[in-house]
Amino acid sequence: MLWQIPGFVRGRARDKLSADTERAMQQKSARLGEMLLQTGLIDQFQLDSALSYHRNMGGRIGNALVKLGYVSVDTVHKFVARQTKFPVVDLSSLTVSPELLGLIPAAKLFKCKAFPVELRRDGKGKSLIIAMADPDNLFLVDDLQFMAGCRVIPVSAPEEDILAALKRYFPGGRSAALYASADVSDPTMRSLRAREERLDRLIELLKARGILTQREVDQLK
Repeated sequence: MLWQIPGFVRGRARDKLSADTERAMQQKSARLGEMLLQTGLIDQFQLDSALSYHRNMGGRIGNALVKLGYVSVDTVHKFVARQTKFPVVDLSSLTVSPELLGLIPAAKLFKCKAFPVELRRDGKGKSLIIAMADPDNLFLVDDLQFMAGCRVIPVSAPEEDILAALKRYFPGGRSAALYASADVSDPTMRSLRAREERLDRLIELLKARGILTQREVDQLK
């Protein structure tokens, strides 16, 4: 079990895992596009456009298809869940305890696009059920296990639902979570906070001028 191995995949091994994971994600994105094409939900032009957007802007091919208006979030997530075989969870009405939220720093949850669902205890110890936008990314799962100090069992949820759940419990967004426990007397942290505040003002200005949509603003925060 990965979580039982101290310092798992650190250094060069971790770099290799990151590269392998990136290649796997690219292959998975290509498969998702082909699946949507074969079922007639998108055409070849839309797939090519999404792949071009994906290459230039990064992110997942599913997000590119949604941003370009070719498919809905629900459609993409159903296909991703079918592709990965992970259970799908609904986060919209989920209530979690402070203990659960305290297992992994909020900033890490925002970064990994993950949300804790349930903590189980048995004769073998603790297991954390956690919803992830990319549940078969072993690199992220290892990070979360290292932070939680227990086994992590990933399940699947749309990225938008995960971010919405995180913002319900951490209203200030990712930057607020990042600085929640920081030493504000530290000059470096003060500088970082000032930059974050300037960035937030810029994002709000771009939104007010119609350059960014609310969904894009939510993804940036």
